[in-house]
Amino acid sequence: MTRTALAKQVGVTPRVLAYYEEESRAPSADVLKRLAAALDVPVDFFSAPELEEIPTDAASFRALTKMSAGRRDAALASGGLAIQLNDWLEARLNLPAPDVPRYERAAGDPAGAAQRLRFEWELGYRRIDNVVHLLEAHGVRVFSLPEHLADVDAFSFWWRGTPVVLLNTRKSAERGRFDAAHELGHLVIHSDYDLPRGRDRELEANRFAAAFLMPEEDVLASGLRNAGPDRVISAKKRWGVAAMALAHRLHELGLTTDWTYASTCRRLSQLGYRSSEPDGGVRETSKLLEKSFGLMRQRGIGIPEVARELRLHPATLRELLFGLTLTAVSGGRMEKGVATGPPPRLQLLT
Repeated sequence: MTRTALAKQVGVTPRVLAYYEEESRAPSADVLKRLAAALDVPVDFFSAPELEEIPTDAASFRALTKMSAGRRDAALASGGLAIQLNDWLEARLNLPAPDVPRYERAAGDPAGAAQRLRFEWELGYRRIDNVVHLLEAHGVRVFSLPEHLADVDAFSFWWRGTPVVLLNTRKSAERGRFDAAHELGHLVIHSDYDLPRGRDRELEANRFAAAFLMPEEDVLASGLRNAGPDRVISAKKRWGVAAMALAHRLHELGLTTDWTYASTCRRLSQLGYRSSEPDGGVRETSKLLEKSFGLMRQRGIGIPEVARELRLHPATLRELLFGLTLTAVSGGRMEKGVATGPPPRLQLLT
């Protein structure tokens, strides 16, 4: 929301609103209530400690040049709220310690970095059943982007030694898995803020994600040489990826000709696989957040109580958890993903 739009909604001038922001003038109790209503926060939000501000260069945004400053700042603000929630949880629970390496100068060989990480995490060439669970087991904090940022794919950043990922949980299960692996790629091979930004960086993260989810040795052994659309659709379940992603990986590894790749992508697009996944799987959920809030509920602390301590509305808190844990679902039914790797170890602190 621009300053002008907010000032109009609250009934003050933009200059007066600027005074409030500069702290050279304090709003009246009535104006404060109108500000809280317009910004969808409790009144006591304004007297809370300052939110942590994530530097723009610290976050991995796709197509940053096409993103407005307002959308970027809104996404970074959600990241700041995620940090605030994570700090609250870490003060009360022993969460898994970060175990995500940062490979220097690995951007030149994203596939090699993905293979190296697979062996470092003792994954070998096997399928990763649940990418979110895997990231959480290695200390990555995963949260959801709010619905009003549905046009933002996902982004990640390092914060005081802790890797943080915010996912768009409105996407298909397959695209969500790829996004999580893509952001892991940024954390591993693009940890230096001063690295050049742009399309090359996103392509490197894509190559990392493809190699991480679809290891070369496993794909080569799958018997998919010159696979057409039907075989691609059938085989994609093996790795839990989108049909288009598998078609691209097969071509990248030289298993399909240019003509086969083009015709397969054209047919997949006609079948609706370019923008969605018609026969998609179940969206991955968070084990860490579910267990964390389960332990807090044992103490009689639910989302309303946590939100009150953070001086937020419960709905704002639920948006950070939407699609990742059952605590964020009101009505309906949520399936759980299959765990992979060691479960996150949690301990309630007294």
